[in-house]
Amino acid sequence: MLIEVSEPSQAGEARRHAMAFAEELHMGETRGGKIALATAEMATNLVKHAGKGHILIQRVQQNGQSGLRVMSVDKGPGIADIGRALADGHSTAGSMGTGLGAIKRASDSFHLYSAPGCGTVIDAEFWQQKHVPANLPVEVAVVSEPIHGEQACGDGWGIRETAGGLLVMVVDGSGHGILASEAAREAERVFAGAKTDSLLEIIDDVHAALRKTRGAALSIARINVEKGLLSFAGIGNVSASIVTNGTSRGMVCHNGIVGQQMQRVQEFTYPWEPGSTLVMHSDGLLTRWDLDHCPGIWNKPPSVIAALLHRDFCRGRDDVTVLVAKAART
Repeated sequence: MLIEVSEPSQAGEARRHAMAFAEELHMGETRGGKIALATAEMATNLVKHAGKGHILIQRVQQNGQSGLRVMSVDKGPGIADIGRALADGHSTAGSMGTGLGAIKRASDSFHLYSAPGCGTVIDAEFWQQKHVPANLPVEVAVVSEPIHGEQACGDGWGIRETAGGLLVMVVDGSGHGILASEAAREAERVFAGAKTDSLLEIIDDVHAALRKTRGAALSIARINVEKGLLSFAGIGNVSASIVTNGTSRGMVCHNGIVGQQMQRVQEFTYPWEPGSTLVMHSDGLLTRWDLDHCPGIWNKPPSVIAALLHRDFCRGRDDVTVLVAKAART
């Protein structure tokens, strides 16, 4: 869920939505209070320091445990001294100066990115109980939002663990609204239940299942960290790139609509290096994106990268999904 924040009253709206998510996940009174505090601080800081921005609230799951990710994203002036800003008592807006420190203490996982000209992203995670990070070689984060005015999202995504790495998928149901969502949900179901790691076999299975729908664009990648390889297959306008050492390399998708007309499917293999980052997205994001204006961004967690791509390159006239995968932090 995305909540735009440009005035103090919207901080309360963001807090209420975060609390509703926390209640659905049975986070408990103590953790619910921490989520409410952190969300309110984030939203208040957006108005005070950036003028406006948005709060992203997402369910997350790992090791069979559910949690909540709350992110604050803005295009403000950035934080000149992050160390000082995190210290209690520091303020540039005449407040108590406990905002960022309070958010960090309340959350189970906290990340902050800020740079002049690139604004600020705050990423806080909250888990149902003491969180044990998954022992996976690849870390993945997704931002997925319906077009403004729609409740159902016509995009979808999936993540599956495999021997030596992960399988990831992004699907874009044709059009938007309920019918597009039906196609995306069906693709997610087939992907999650597949008994194979073969990209071509999974796409064939999704193609058969989507015949009863209006169809979709679909891309799947398999990252094998042990072999240093990324395999990719795509049909339609779900784009994918590998970024290594700041240089982006696009991957090949064939024309067609999965579930309707799919003449050619081909698997391509690319090198996957320790510093590589995979970016996959629906056509709700501009194809020609870059984050050169955000120094050091490729060293940040996938959630921060996905949030900035969504912020700066969302078309605003379609559902949008951005999936980012990179080597897990050690």
